[in-house]
Amino acid sequence: MTSATNRDVFVKMLTALGQKDFDTFEAFLAEDVLLEWPFAVMEGFPSEKRGARWFRDILEVSWQDFDPYAYRIQALHEMADENVLVAEYSSHSRFIPTNTPYSNKYISVVEFENGKISRWREYLDPQVIAKVLGVQAAWSADTGGPVSTVADGV
Repeated sequence: MTSATNRDVFVKMLTALGQKDFDTFEAFLAEDVLLEWPFAVMEGFPSEKRGARWFRDILEVSWQDFDPYAYRIQALHEMADENVLVAEYSSHSRFIPTNTPYSNKYISVVEFENGKISRWREYLDPQVIAKVLGVQAAWSADTGGPVSTVADGV
């Protein structure tokens, strides 16, 4: 069964992330964490990437226009392997430029090694992102964040 320690790591990590406490958030990730998004988050966003620092950096840029996220965990599913956890959760925030509420649902498969998250595969609804940022929103590797057409009225 998933270890209590690993469950605790996930809950604390998600809490820190929601509060935009990026130092604490990053500390819960292995330096070379494998991050995966099997369904395209938005045009140009990678389907997988390695690196705790990379993830922290893009979140800091991407989330500047959002209020802190209120995460709610619906379920943490025990797995036979103590180093694997499946989590169902939701997020609730606000996109500041348009005062638009943002809420999404997630399922994550998380693997742990030495008390840190070593692999995080996250499934989310990209249509929710498109509705909030604008249908034509795309990821910019140059800026490390989304390029939205909201300002253009699209």
